[in-house]
Amino acid sequence: MTALAAVALLAGCGVGSAPEPPGPGWERGAVPELRGTGVLLLPVQGQVGVAGDLDAELAHALREAGSTVRWIAGSELDSVAERAGALGGDPRNLPVAAFEMGEVERVGDPLFGTLYRLAGLTEAGYAVLPVTARGETADETGLASVRLNVALLDPRTGRVLWQSIIQGDPGAADTPAPAALVAERLAGRLLP
Repeated sequence: MTALAAVALLAGCGVGSAPEPPGPGWERGAVPELRGTGVLLLPVQGQVGVAGDLDAELAHALREAGSTVRWIAGSELDSVAERAGALGGDPRNLPVAAFEMGEVERVGDPLFGTLYRLAGLTEAGYAVLPVTARGETADETGLASVRLNVALLDPRTGRVLWQSIIQGDPGAADTPAPAALVAERLAGRLLP
């Protein structure tokens, strides 16, 4: 068999091609019991086509659903990172590209180091990392939805405990409704 024929055969079998990114409903791992713990709620790392303040919607929905969880988010998280200086890292600009391709078992540095230090400063046992949020195109009804790629990590080990692609219910396009609906769906999944 010639080298060219072997390459053609391998290409036809899908060998060597990149796997398709996961779609809505994809999930791996399990969500541990979060009640009674401190949890870092990191900012959404990348957003495209999402109206409103998704970080605020996530914080609100999770606090409403899990009042016994000590959520460290928003200005509190910013303040902790600022006090830590260069050691704290920038929680709004984390290296998360590996999560876009699917399963991640464990994160390494520099992401691990940033999560480890922030968790140590806040005594958080877990970290919720919203990787990306994408607004889905509105249809003729004027409704749109948000697709969220999110992971739950143990910041002391870097282990990814759970990761999912969550599709929010449709809401009025160009309003905060789609962001609020995906936030509620995430809250229902993390705190059933």
